[in-house]
Amino acid sequence: MNAYASIQASDIVPTSRQRQWTQKTRDVVLCRRVIDETHDVKTFVLTSAADRMFCFSAGQYVLVHLRINGAAMTRSYSVSSPPTRPLDLQITVKRKPGGLASNWLHDNVRPGSEIEIEGPLGSFNLDELPAQKPVFLSGGSGVTPVMSMLRALTDRADDREIRFIHSARTPGDIVFRSELEALAARFPNVQVTLICNQGGPAWTGSTGRIGGRMLLSLVPDLHKRTVFACGPEGYMKTARACLDAIGLPPAQYHEESFGGSNGSRSEMGSAVPSSVRFARSGLEYQCTPGETLLEAARNCGIYIPTACQQGVCGTCRIAKLSGEVAMDDLGGLNAEEKSAGYVLACCSRPQGTVLLDI
Repeated sequence: MNAYASIQASDIVPTSRQRQWTQKTRDVVLCRRVIDETHDVKTFVLTSAADRMFCFSAGQYVLVHLRINGAAMTRSYSVSSPPTRPLDLQITVKRKPGGLASNWLHDNVRPGSEIEIEGPLGSFNLDELPAQKPVFLSGGSGVTPVMSMLRALTDRADDREIRFIHSARTPGDIVFRSELEALAARFPNVQVTLICNQGGPAWTGSTGRIGGRMLLSLVPDLHKRTVFACGPEGYMKTARACLDAIGLPPAQYHEESFGGSNGSRSEMGSAVPSSVRFARSGLEYQCTPGETLLEAARNCGIYIPTACQQGVCGTCRIAKLSGEVAMDDLGGLNAEEKSAGYVLACCSRPQGTVLLDI
C-alpha cells in the first residue's frame, strides 16, 4: 500500500495552484512513472502539467488524444487509480498485436513525456451505481476499472463484503496480482479469487473458465449482490450467460466493455430487427443486433468521418431523416443539433428502419 492508503480526496485541501480537474476537462498531463505490470501491460502514472488535482469517480475512463505518424487519433482507457489519490491519475494499457495506440504508448511514453487527455467520462462507476455488496468480475485487462473501485473502497477502509473474481490466461498475465493478494490479506471483508485458463505446475489457484456453478460456489449469496463486470467481449458473453442462467436480476448487473460503452443485460438484449437506408446512395443494410450506424455504413463501404468513437467529439454527426435510434451520447451533440435531427453514428443503434441523409 502506498502513502495515500488512508487518505480520501475530501481530506485534501488544494493549494491555490492545485485546481480541481472538472468534468470533461481536456488537459496536458506529464508521465511521471511507467510501471511494468506484466510482460505486455504497463501502467502510466500521470500528473497534470497545470498542477491540478484529478476529480473523477472510481470506474470512469479518459480519452487519450495522440498524434501518431502525423495522424490524430483518440483512444479510451479506464482509470486504474482511485479518486482517493487525486494527485496523480493512472491508466493501465495492454500491448495489443497490431494495436497502433497501445503499441505507441508502450514504445514512446517515458517519464517526462507529455500527452493530452480528456475526461473523466462514463457512467460505469460507484457514484452512479452504488452497491452494498459488490461483486467485481473481470477478465484480462478489463481489471482496470474495477481495480479503481476496489482501491477506492479499501482506501476508505469500507466494511462492505467485497468479492473480486479475476480471470487471466496464465499466472504471468494476472495484472495487479501482488496488490490483489495483499489487499485480500489485509482486509478481512475483501475476498479475491484469481482464475487462470492455463495454470502451470506452480499454480495452486483455480483453473478453467468462469461458470454459473463456480460463481455460486465462490459467492453463495450472489442473488443478493450487485455485479460489476468488465473484460473482452468473449469473457463478457460468458459472464452474461452465467448470470442469466443463475437468474441474477438485470438491475443488479452493470458492465463496461472496452471502448467505453456500458449497459445492462436487459438493454443489450432489447434489439429489434433493424435496417439502415442511405438516402443519397440508395443503399440499404440489414443490421445485426447491437450494430451502430457507423458499423452499418462501413459495411456498405460508406465513409463517415469519426474520431473518438465514444459519443464525445461529435465528428460522426449525421442527419437522421426518419426512424428511431438508441443513442449513448456523452456530450457530442448540443440540444439544437438533437432537435434538428442529428445523431452520432458511432454510438447510435437503429430501432427498426432508419433513413440517413448520406
